[in-house]
Amino acid sequence: MNVTSLIFFAATFLAALIYRRLPGKWKNLWLLSLSVGFVATWSWQFVFVLLAFASVNYFLGRKIIPGTSAASRWTTAGIGINVAFIFFLKYNDFYLGALSKWLAALGWLSENSALVILIPIGLSFLMVQAISYLLDVKNNRMQAETDFIKFAVYLLYFPKLLSGPIERARKFLPRLENPLPLDTALFERSIALLLIGLFRKLVIADPLFNLIPPAAFTAPLTFSGQELLFYLLAYAFALYNDFAGYTSIVRAVSLWFGIELSPNFNLPYLSRNFTEFWSRWHISLSNWLRDYIFFPLARYLLKHFKPSTHWINLVVPPIVTMLVSGAWHGLAWNLIFWGGLHGTYQVVERLFSLRKNAVPVKDQPAWRQSLATMTTFSLAVLAWVPFRMPLDIAFQYWKGLLIWVKPDKYALLDFLDGKLPSAAWSQFHLPSPILIAVLIFAVLLDILQNKAKRDDFILTWPRVAIIGFTIVLAAAALLAAFSDQVVPFVYQGF
Repeated sequence: MNVTSLIFFAATFLAALIYRRLPGKWKNLWLLSLSVGFVATWSWQFVFVLLAFASVNYFLGRKIIPGTSAASRWTTAGIGINVAFIFFLKYNDFYLGALSKWLAALGWLSENSALVILIPIGLSFLMVQAISYLLDVKNNRMQAETDFIKFAVYLLYFPKLLSGPIERARKFLPRLENPLPLDTALFERSIALLLIGLFRKLVIADPLFNLIPPAAFTAPLTFSGQELLFYLLAYAFALYNDFAGYTSIVRAVSLWFGIELSPNFNLPYLSRNFTEFWSRWHISLSNWLRDYIFFPLARYLLKHFKPSTHWINLVVPPIVTMLVSGAWHGLAWNLIFWGGLHGTYQVVERLFSLRKNAVPVKDQPAWRQSLATMTTFSLAVLAWVPFRMPLDIAFQYWKGLLIWVKPDKYALLDFLDGKLPSAAWSQFHLPSPILIAVLIFAVLLDILQNKAKRDDFILTWPRVAIIGFTIVLAAAALLAAFSDQVVPFVYQGF
């Protein structure tokens, strides 16, 4: 079920009303039932796989007793099982072909057939949440959950199932015990987040994705450098608004149940360095990587390599952390390279911060902070190239960005004069005016949010502005419905 569909919102709101009227002991069972039903709308087979996943981690958590010699063994086993689970299901390209041939040789599979493994939705997000739970139990940050229903809700809660946010059990489970009352302020905030999320998805992300020619990311050298630049900007803002829009939508519907989900984005393209960027982009994953990869690795290395400015302490933690981030997104060379590139950005920043005359970015003059923001944005956008396409194509794309072609102004004038009945804008080596207009919309929306300093910023607007915002959104939703141009959320693929 698509989380931007009217039936999803209607069914979820009705389910929230029922939830509000249930006795406390039935609330979690109702949430689990809703989550299982949501999974079943994608595939009934997923239900059994994900319930088995939850059962295994529930059992492992109960086996971990902090301070005992067995705690480390059970935790290690749990991490191994979770990693093996995602490798077996998600990264089956590594072995499925060879396994199919082997089974065919044994006569257990016809020669013209191949094994197919369905990948359950939200698998990567489930894995990191399960691992953080096991580590928190082992490190005595929380007690193992004894109520399986409650634990299963933690893992499978349907608003966050597809693409997060990645919640910590020690923070999420208490929210199930004390849901927020659905008063006027909470309801208005949920509607604001819902409208903003839909706007980011339907008015910004989907049009930008649809305005990028598929060939731009498969044969970039057939386009001019200026076109590639605007297509890359379109992809950068589309990716951000797609994921930020999803997060805003699911946070909104979760508030109907009185359950606050963590924010996942905070205007990342306004960051002044990459440390700040990763505190603003996919915040729940960034915090997970920081707490469970970066900090433990940094502490371990500091014990063996002193002082803290030793090159190993400066280089290894950020590089390893971002390589893990790349692998989490997918075991492909382009994603590993993307992670390594971001790790390198952070290493360079750490080295510059060691200069004697280094000034913290927040204390720098406004012009230097603006320059730092533009530099960080440019490098982040360039890094989306290997995130989006295989490495060989990525290098072609970077090369193509440097090859600008003079626009054919005479053909453009003939087109505007009606002498050319139809033409694509790429014929003139110019980006589509619609693409530029949507990009302006995206930038303005972030400026307005930054000015308001709150994620439900439209609540600060005059009523007439909110009505206009809603009308634009409704028109976009109708156009999307009739044109069948709704793009699946990108991070559902992870």
